[in-house]
Amino acid sequence: MMCSLRVLLVVCVTSPCSVLAAEPAGITRCQTGAADILGVRKAAAVQVCNLFGSGPCVLNHPAIASADCGTQALSIAHGECKLYPIFEYADNAVRDSTGVEHMSTVSDFGCDVSSSNSVYTYSGSCVSVQCSLGDTPATFAGPAFSGTGNTRAAIADTAAATFTANTLASLPQGADQLKTAFLTRTGAYVGTYSMSSSSSNSIDYSIGQLPTSDGTNYGPVACPSTNNLMDSTAATGMTKENLRMCGSTGKWVYYNAINLLMDKDMYAKYSANNAGSVAENEEFHAAGTANVAGTKVNINNVPFLAGRSQYSSGVAMDDPRKVYLHDGAASTAVLMTSDTFVAKPGNKATFTGEVGGTWRSFGVVFYCNLYARTDLTTCPEAARQMFYVCDPNPNACYGTATAIGSNLALLGQACTDNADCCSNSCSSSVCGAGCETAGDSGAGGGPVNAAVRSMTGLLSHEVVQFIAIAMMVTVQLA
Repeated sequence: MMCSLRVLLVVCVTSPCSVLAAEPAGITRCQTGAADILGVRKAAAVQVCNLFGSGPCVLNHPAIASADCGTQALSIAHGECKLYPIFEYADNAVRDSTGVEHMSTVSDFGCDVSSSNSVYTYSGSCVSVQCSLGDTPATFAGPAFSGTGNTRAAIADTAAATFTANTLASLPQGADQLKTAFLTRTGAYVGTYSMSSSSSNSIDYSIGQLPTSDGTNYGPVACPSTNNLMDSTAATGMTKENLRMCGSTGKWVYYNAINLLMDKDMYAKYSANNAGSVAENEEFHAAGTANVAGTKVNINNVPFLAGRSQYSSGVAMDDPRKVYLHDGAASTAVLMTSDTFVAKPGNKATFTGEVGGTWRSFGVVFYCNLYARTDLTTCPEAARQMFYVCDPNPNACYGTATAIGSNLALLGQACTDNADCCSNSCSSSVCGAGCETAGDSGAGGGPVNAAVRSMTGLLSHEVVQFIAIAMMVTVQLA
């Protein structure tokens, strides 16, 4: 199914919302999609993780034809992360085999909109987003920003909050370090962290930034510049795997804390460097023991719908780490503690021989599994959850802290030998189950939920009913 809307007034839930003029014509919003739209093509990609809480979320470039939703839109189940490829074309124009394709790169992250004579074109990081609310008949949530202008307001009651519906979402430039963005629920919308808007000739649009983290992009090879033709020397000399891992080549490891838990600032830290001699450090690493007794390393204050990061270099990169989230400022009590990450080099040629953690980014998403809650400023202890991700290396990377720290292929990913897999089990060229259930329980945080442990399954949810208010729309269904 596909919806193509020319909206004059916004669809709202039982809360105030802003009124927009007509949006640009021809925006496609797919509600079904394919399991993979990257395939064997060469493109930079953002890993998108669905923590919306009900059915699948579907992302597509706004200019694709409605008939192409089944092959060019990406469907992501709840609890799953997939690579969304950034396909770039000359002048953001024709986006098919007849167009002039450029090799995308990390510098192409961030939605860019151009117009000429009221004809709008969109860069590859502009996306339409539709997340199923799980009801029958099916209704879908689009992106929205809680507040007006560019000032976000905390939400203690989604029924009373003011939302600005976003025309499009952006896979933001800020995603370049973790190379990951998140889909989460705020009321009856897909939450966006910030917003930009434009108006011209009675046409309005707004772009919401999907939640991600901050930091600097590092990788084993330098990223190419933008606008290289696919048959250029720059493009033919870059493998598709290295393109997805590229960055500045300084050697660092990043740890990220992402706050999808409570609508307030929450301070994050990670455990101290291992103390002692080189030999003692090696013993710590072999045992997988984090230095929980040492002085914790500050990450930063983490706003709601955002992430913050901190980095280490040298021999400290492979020190086992836990990430801590405080219940407010740095001086408040630790509310949640992650499982232990043990960064290893793995067996990929790119990383073999490097200190574990080199050119890697690890993230802990702290979230609440009461997806339809009305007060986003609080989350009961039983509903507090953690979700573990890392930068694509070069494939989608999520699961347990143990699994993603291994730098080996994960459940269901391609392999040629048992040693390629975190589980040490390769059968029919696919990694089997094993290490995705490994790891301690993460004291204070509760267990990682079962959907994340197995990378499958859906969690139950409540449904907020939509109420259409003062609408004038043209709807096409395909």
